[in-house]
Amino acid sequence: MTLASGRAGAEAAPTDEPGGAPEDGPPPRQLDLLRARRFWPLFWVQFLGAFNDQVFKNGFMALLTWRLAEQLGLDVDLHVLIAGALYILPFALFSAVAGQIADGVDKARMMRWVKGAEVALMLLAALAFQVQNIFLLYLLLFLMGAQSAFFAPIKYAVLPQYLARRELMAGAGLVQSATFLAIILGQILGLKVALMTGGATLVGAAVVAVALLGWAASFMAPSAPRQGRPPEIDVTVVRAIRDVVRGCARNRRPFFAILCISWFWFAGATFLTLILPIAKETLHASEDAALVLLAAFVTGLALGAALTNRATRGRIGLALPPLGALGIAAGAVLFWLAATAYGAGLDRAGPLLDAGGFLGRADAWAVLGAAVVLATFCGLYVVPLNAVYLDAAPPEERGRFVACSNITDSAAMVLSSLFAMVLLAVGLGREEVFAVVGLTGLIAAAVILRRSRRDRAGR
Repeated sequence: MTLASGRAGAEAAPTDEPGGAPEDGPPPRQLDLLRARRFWPLFWVQFLGAFNDQVFKNGFMALLTWRLAEQLGLDVDLHVLIAGALYILPFALFSAVAGQIADGVDKARMMRWVKGAEVALMLLAALAFQVQNIFLLYLLLFLMGAQSAFFAPIKYAVLPQYLARRELMAGAGLVQSATFLAIILGQILGLKVALMTGGATLVGAAVVAVALLGWAASFMAPSAPRQGRPPEIDVTVVRAIRDVVRGCARNRRPFFAILCISWFWFAGATFLTLILPIAKETLHASEDAALVLLAAFVTGLALGAALTNRATRGRIGLALPPLGALGIAAGAVLFWLAATAYGAGLDRAGPLLDAGGFLGRADAWAVLGAAVVLATFCGLYVVPLNAVYLDAAPPEERGRFVACSNITDSAAMVLSSLFAMVLLAVGLGREEVFAVVGLTGLIAAAVILRRSRRDRAGR
């Protein structure tokens, strides 16, 4: 029995455990996977890479929100949304080619190439923070998005080669948790340190050091040879995107899961993009207090991702996502209500609240609680869907399926930015945008429930 889910034509993944992981038995404990050589290098490569992305992105967002916007007379809401869209655009442009490459080479080797490129980009990022030129920072944001687009097909497509099928939910949850925890830690460093005296130098040194650590960890990842014939690499961007999406759409079950994940990123991109302006303008919070709110969001995300394996007992299916979508809708409405009720007696002409001042307000805890509820259901929603499409995708095409997911996700996030801009332009407040976007979860839950019932009926 191989670690590649026992499917015909799959190649055995290297392992440091005698005989590999058996396919039967109870679902594994997630912490056991973190001790396995076949998994922990991938976990740390993903964690460190996501951490670096967030340090740069949120350091830039902090400079933009609290310093550059005022200095240059910029519209904060507009430029924060532009920055978010610019980071996502490379995923749409380059994911198809990245997926084709990932299916044609050893994924561990490709991992090392991509992480080497990250080192070079982080050296440039260190320079960008020193000069604080907004156009150079925007360019680096785009290039870092491109580097992440080439890494994305590896981090998920390799999981069925490293893990048994019964471990897939646990592994996907850990990778998702690593991403979410890296987000909050990267946000803390990016938001807090970037605004300190000498913070640009500290951030630059940190991102270079972490990139080097991630590159080193990639050399510990076991080989993950290609499965089947290598695909033809098409560097014509539009045609490659069309062919990858069209090819994946022929496999209805994994493609449906991919589309459901895209809704998650449509909603999630709005939540994460607007949270800093909400913290400053609605909650009258300094960057320290904004970090508390971000910590609540990302803690909930990591909690939901970690709970998925326990809730599903390792079973792969669509039972949990409808509950997650309903919880997202409820959490978004609760957040809107809590943020709207916030601020009684607050002196908005005074200085922004620090973390202690924010936490000292009773109405702040309602906002934080709503953030945790919303984010926990986000984790419960997205992790099972990742496991569904990885399990159902043909082994020799997994890189392209991950690429397809990145393409549809990036399109959803760009659409999310445009949708949020329209809602803001017609006069809705940021918190109202939260609620409107979150309530689309009712539609997502209904669609998934209908599909799940059809699957059980064998149609």
